[in-house]
Amino acid sequence: MPKAFLLPGDPARVDFAASVLRDFVIVGQNREFRLGCGYLGEALIGVCSTGIGGASAEIATVELAAMGATILIRTGGCGALADDLSLGDFLIVQEAVRNSGVAAIYQPDPAIAVGADASVSSALLDACRSLRLTARPGICLTADGYYRAQGRPNTANGQGDAGLLDRFAAAGADVVEMEAEVILAVASACNVRAGAVLAVHAHRRSDGWLEDYEATQRNLLRIGAEAAATMIETFKPQ
Repeated sequence: MPKAFLLPGDPARVDFAASVLRDFVIVGQNREFRLGCGYLGEALIGVCSTGIGGASAEIATVELAAMGATILIRTGGCGALADDLSLGDFLIVQEAVRNSGVAAIYQPDPAIAVGADASVSSALLDACRSLRLTARPGICLTADGYYRAQGRPNTANGQGDAGLLDRFAAAGADVVEMEAEVILAVASACNVRAGAVLAVHAHRRSDGWLEDYEATQRNLLRIGAEAAATMIETFKPQ
């Protein structure tokens, strides 16, 4: 059983790990949860999709922790709000703006920040430097939905909340996405170290989209795998 898992959202992205991890095999799939395992060096690393949003991310986090996972790293996409982030860049999450109702169940005090484990974030930043990928630390906001929850219209002729993204940015968010706050909050409650690396798939200010994101997704897994291997070596029993 791997002690470290990478957590992409999309089940199809689990298979990309075959180009990153040695002897990668798919163990199984149920609904949105597809799980595989492989090696980076001598480190056994798992990859498990979480599906879309907080409810399924909660399930994956709780059940992986119950199976013995001690390190969880979200490897996902995001929409940028900050002007200094470009399509294809990477954000290493330090903290999540309090927004998700699912996360609030695990940390109900809105005054308490939901943060990533510092050692996981440091390992992710080091991995980006090693791979020479453009990245910086930052703050995410996790939305509990895709349309109105992120300011988009929910009908063809509907109007979204034009000021919502401005309010997200004013609260300190560099990017918006749909799972990180939940994974960080649940992992903390389960005494699991967790972090997140997010690729800029879209820029919400300019409405720009990354047309070909497969290479970026593979780099997400490379970043996560290098960080996971470092964490496994750092915290292995002596």
